[in-house]
Amino acid sequence: MSVLEVKNLEKHFDRTKVLNDISFTLEQGQALSIIGSSGSGKTTLLRCLNFLE
Repeated sequence: MSVLEVKNLEKHFDRTKVLNDISFTLEQGQALSIIGSSGSGKTTLLRCLNFLE
């Protein structure tokens, strides 16, 4: 049973695309780590998932 499904997520700030075609499914009991360098969009992704962006 999936508890979270994201399909083709995109985020733009003006003309700059900061998230492009993000898709994943998180099943019950799975853990997910979001890793990346500074400025790669980790916080923006989380803000989108929480409807803050």
